[in-house]
Amino acid sequence: DIDGFLVGGASLKPTFNDIIVAAVPPPVLKKPKFQKVDGLKPEARGVNTFLKVLKEPSKVEASEELREVLAGDDSGCVILTVRADKADICKVGTTLRVQNAHVAMIKGYMRLTVDKWAVIKAADAEGEVKTVKEDKNISSVQYTLE
Repeated sequence: DIDGFLVGGASLKPTFNDIIVAAVPPPVLKKPKFQKVDGLKPEARGVNTFLKVLKEPSKVEASEELREVLAGDDSGCVILTVRADKADICKVGTTLRVQNAHVAMIKGYMRLTVDKWAVIKAADAEGEVKTVKEDKNISSVQYTLE
């Protein structure tokens, strides 16, 4: 044993990563805050919401891998853009839990986008959307720059 090293190259000294992990406590995770559709703004990022699917996914004209789904809650509805691999979960009447989505402006209209960093899955009983306000579609409102 010379200077903390054993014969054969093994070491009894802690590695740098072990020292850092011991000194820095793990981050405390917060519960996500869910919002309603009518609270969405054109610059919204990190959107967490519960949505009920109103229409089956349809292909986006400009892309082979994107689908658009009309979904909403009791405050309004929005067009949800999802990738083809995540569109399988979007069945009419299903309540979805969407986390870390963002709003994308397409030709002045809002779309709630679920990209590769966002999560979309079927909601449990606590997030069940009972009714949907179909007459208030925020994706049908055109925004202009001022």
